[in-house]
Amino acid sequence: MKLFIILSVVVALAAGAPAVDPENQGKSVEKRGLHDSHFSLDHHHHVEKKVIITKNVPVPYPVEVEKHVKVPVPFPVPVEKKVPVVVEKTVPVYIEKKVHVPVDRPVPVPYKVLVKVPVVQKEYIEVPKPYAVHVDRPYPVYVKKPVYVEKPVAVSVKIRHHKH
Repeated sequence: MKLFIILSVVVALAAGAPAVDPENQGKSVEKRGLHDSHFSLDHHHHVEKKVIITKNVPVPYPVEVEKHVKVPVPFPVPVEKKVPVVVEKTVPVYIEKKVHVPVDRPVPVPYKVLVKVPVVQKEYIEVPKPYAVHVDRPYPVYVKKPVYVEKPVAVSVKIRHHKH
């Protein structure tokens, strides 16, 4: 546990240490703001200085590592008995062959097949017509029928003769 605390303190100090530029070693960098330790309202000097901090990060490169691993040599596995396999059952194989049969007369293309299906016969029941219905109060029923009236009408017709 003590080792962990010591390591964390060392890492914190290393991360908080200021980065030093190799060209400007020992020089201090001025910050922006009030300086010269006096507060005057007349002078507002802002000194800006640009500092470039560079870090050298090592580039990873491939490293070839050869490891020698001992692998046991495969050894033969002994087989107790070699048994011959004999197939006793034979399986029949059917091969379809087309046989040419001569036809005496050609068969019509739309060949009608007669199918006998039982059909339920219709039953006719006689009902007396007209059927008498009793009406308590008769009321007049008006049926619209066209009525034709013959009347002579005078029509004048002009006949024109065409000359050829």
